[in-house]
Amino acid sequence: RFWWRKDGERVSQWAHSTRPHAVRALVLYPLNALVEDQLRRLRMTLDSPEVHGWLDAERKGNRILFGRYTGQTPVPGQPTTKATARRLKKLLQQSDGAWRRVELALRQPDADPDIRYHFARVDGGEMWSRWDMQDTPPDILITNYSMLNIMLMRDIEDIIFTKTRDWLRESPENVFFLVVDELHSYRGTPGTEVAYILRLFLNRLGLSPESDQLRILTTSASVDQGSKSRQFLQEFFGRNDRFELI
Repeated sequence: RFWWRKDGERVSQWAHSTRPHAVRALVLYPLNALVEDQLRRLRMTLDSPEVHGWLDAERKGNRILFGRYTGQTPVPGQPTTKATARRLKKLLQQSDGAWRRVELALRQPDADPDIRYHFARVDGGEMWSRWDMQDTPPDILITNYSMLNIMLMRDIEDIIFTKTRDWLRESPENVFFLVVDELHSYRGTPGTEVAYILRLFLNRLGLSPESDQLRILTTSASVDQGSKSRQFLQEFFGRNDRFELI
């Protein structure tokens, strides 16, 4: 309904926005299934009717943007490819139709209000496509280490890192959050590979592990207060003296 102009040109999701856009937080998961679960949680936190009401009243209708960037995110390829653009248009129409059906279902007296969080809200802060995230990097980017590695190697995603690096350079008060879930799953040789991917990623943003503009949050089922856990944090993140283990 609002993603294509009459002349056939695509309308970028947040082309009308005037605030600075950059990735403020990267949430890294080992599995796509965990990404899907986190999306539902973010929809509940950032795209609920109550939050939208507050943002409309206090933040001039802005949204806290978040997006899943995995192999399931539509659509790969260049925005100039007509066939791919038609595919994206069809997918957006399907998403819009699904959301309209959710709105109708929520009008029923016995409807479960949480059903809305199982679907993307097309007028909310969730990003529609890869192209939209390339145009306007989301505040919160959710991905897995495999896709992050691919993004670091391709030109089409470079703008995401460039805009984030520029935002960090604007002020030392601008802080980037790196969130790594299931840290205990990154052990051995695969864990070493992920650690190097994260170092490359931080370097791309102009950050180092010791940077005051970097905050690291992580969860694990096995990291404790012991010396081996401290050593693991040192080897994985490149620092361990500033972690608070709780």
